[in-house]
Amino acid sequence: MSKKDIKLSKLSKIVSEMADDIKIEGLDKAFFEAFEMNIEQLTDTRQQSKVKHRLGDVVGIVFFALLADIDEWLEMEFFAIDQREVLGKYLSLENGIPSHDTIERVMSIISEEELQSLLVEILKDIIIRATKDMEMPLYTHDELGISVTDIVAVDGKETRNSGRKNAVDKADMKNLNELNVQSTEYGITLSSTRIDEKTNEIPEAQKVLKSLDLRGCIVTADALNTQKETARSIVEDAHADYCLALKANQKNTYNDVYDYFQSEDIRKELQNDPRYYKREEEVLSNKTIVREYYISERIKWFSDKDSWKKLTSIGYEKKTIRKADGSSVIEERFFLNSFKADAELLSIVVRRHWHVENLLHWVLDVTFKEDKLTTREKKALHNLV
Repeated sequence: MSKKDIKLSKLSKIVSEMADDIKIEGLDKAFFEAFEMNIEQLTDTRQQSKVKHRLGDVVGIVFFALLADIDEWLEMEFFAIDQREVLGKYLSLENGIPSHDTIERVMSIISEEELQSLLVEILKDIIIRATKDMEMPLYTHDELGISVTDIVAVDGKETRNSGRKNAVDKADMKNLNELNVQSTEYGITLSSTRIDEKTNEIPEAQKVLKSLDLRGCIVTADALNTQKETARSIVEDAHADYCLALKANQKNTYNDVYDYFQSEDIRKELQNDPRYYKREEEVLSNKTIVREYYISERIKWFSDKDSWKKLTSIGYEKKTIRKADGSSVIEERFFLNSFKADAELLSIVVRRHWHVENLLHWVLDVTFKEDKLTTREKKALHNLV
């Protein structure tokens, strides 16, 4: 069996195991039914009289190739030739397998927004199938009226080695930067958008959030995206709640929250009620990690309270790392929240945010070797990754 055959075999096994776990029959068929239903939303700007290969066939080949850990255009062509019989179950391939040049050219002309919308619609269909018999939310607190279905993490990522060092346009010298929005409950990317070289991820995050319906979810973001307009977009446009990390880029707000939780009297008072305080201890071979979570709804004193849409509570995580040599390190993080004070929920949300780093960005770099991709056509590169 060739190396590519082994990869496809492994992929088939993984998909089958997933289907068994979530009790979905015909998961592959369901995906491509959704694919065929939505592929028409992609605008084909090619001169139709000269078109040889269906847009859906080209995109479908790229999708299968990426799942088989293939990220080079030439290898995608060889992969499709080797696995034509398997691909033929899902794609028409009326005129054979497109060349690697055709695959790259087609991926470079597809609208990033349309491709993103296509993937979101497909994922929606798959999630509906996966969750139709699952009524249990991720977290509930009946007394507080809290019911959370998912924690959605927002974070930016830079693809190293994607800039052109000798480019005439300075913008082409910069690496590709993307904004990813991940469902931490289902492990899927809800949105992955390219950040224009002339801007940054802050306006891009606000734009993306306006396009998503995240009812029942809590959106987490790092300090860069802790912006008043972002908080408004999460609540009003995405219909979700938020947990936003707070650092010195919001100097006055950060100082106010920092000073509040530095009060020993306030911390002691919060420690007396499990709703406002939670402690976790993790013992490892060479260190012990103690995480303490504090949350408070007493924010009437907070002068900037009304500027943050639906601000309901503030949070504090104190992580103490005790090493085997007796030394210790303390790390502190602060948060603005739109949900009621619940230390258990805060601990879940804070820990879940790191999924986008550990389970998405790490996989893109290590498994899919995103930082080693050789194509320099940024639009094609973004559509590829």
